Amino acid sequence: MGGKTSKRSAPADFYTNLYNLYNGEEIPVAKTQRFVYPVDLTESLDDLNVITEKLGGSKAEAIREAIKHYAGDLRGLEVLTYREVSQGDAKKEIQRYLRGKDRVRADEISDALRIDFHLVNELLLELWQEGWVEPER
Repeated sequence: MGGKTSKRSAPADFYTNLYNLYNGEEIPVAKTQRFVYPVDLTESLDDLNVITEKLGGSKAEAIREAIKHYAGDLRGLEVLTYREVSQGDAKKEIQRYLRGKDRVRADEISDALRIDFHLVNELLLELWQEGWVEPER
C-alpha cells in the first residue's frame, strides 16, 4: 500500500452553499440550458473526420462551428416567396412596372413583383413579340 492518495478540495462556494442549505436559505443555481440533439452523422462522418483532423478540434466543436458558419451565411439572405398570380394579371403588373424605366432585368422584375422568374421570362417574350419591350443589345 505504498501509493499516495490525493484529496480533491471542494469548490470555495461548496461550504457556503452547504451552510446556506443547512440554514434553510436558497442556493443560487446556474441557469444554463443545454440542448442535445441526436443526429445520424453516418453520411457525413468522413467529412467530419477531415474537419477534425485538419483543425485539430473535437467533433462536437466542428459541428458547432459549422452551424455558426452556415447561420452567418444565411443571415444576409432574403428569401423570396412568389405570389400566386394568373398569367394575365402578371403580364399587366409587369407592364406597369416597366413604365418609365429604360432598362430592367428579368430577375429584378421577378424580385420586385414576387412573380416566378420563369413566368416573367415567358411574359417578357410575349411582350417582346407584341413590340412592348426590346431585348438588351
